[in-house]
Amino acid sequence: MSGPARLIVADDSREMRWLIRSTLRPWSSQIVEAADGRELFWELLRCSRAYAERDVLVVTDICMPVYSGLDVLEVYDELGYHPSTVVVTSFPAERTQTLVARMGGILIPKPFTTSALRHVVEHVWRA
Repeated sequence: MSGPARLIVADDSREMRWLIRSTLRPWSSQIVEAADGRELFWELLRCSRAYAERDVLVVTDICMPVYSGLDVLEVYDELGYHPSTVVVTSFPAERTQTLVARMGGILIPKPFTTSALRHVVEHVWRA
């Protein structure tokens, strides 16, 4: 199965980034990590200049240092750059689900299984 040209994994937990990267490694040869919202912001800026939004997949946590994953995604949503997005969070409030859906993403509550992550990513990527 063909995957994104660029996969961005954003989470402040090194272990969670490893889990997501390892699970999705077969999908993309270009996987980059962001440990906080600032790193995610700059990586999305680089992607917006080098890749069409259809070639980028973002898997991000919400609660991260500096900026939340949602803060960063909202900025890019306002700028008109909409990469495929999967949001993972331990706090899947209804407001959060609504906001993620409005931006065209899918929310996965933590904890999740690797098979659930693969299934959701496949759904988002084929959409």
